[in-house]
Amino acid sequence: MNVNTLVGALIAALILFTSTVVTLFTNNPDLTFAQLSTATWVSLLGGAAVAFFKDYQALTTRRLVNKVTGSGDGGI
Repeated sequence: MNVNTLVGALIAALILFTSTVVTLFTNNPDLTFAQLSTATWVSLLGGAAVAFFKDYQALTTRRLVNKVTGSGDGGI
């Protein structure tokens, strides 16, 4: 397990989570974190988890393809 892969996937998940929270609060400026329903939190965290696993898989696949092909196009 490569730390760079984990950090890259975590950054993607945090970007998605942050942008979703900003969108929620932009649509309703009077909204507070306490007013968010459980379903909203599950949706926010579920989306971040999906983004994490998607990017982790993509980065891992790219590293494997680079290793097999010897292309070394920067995805190491």
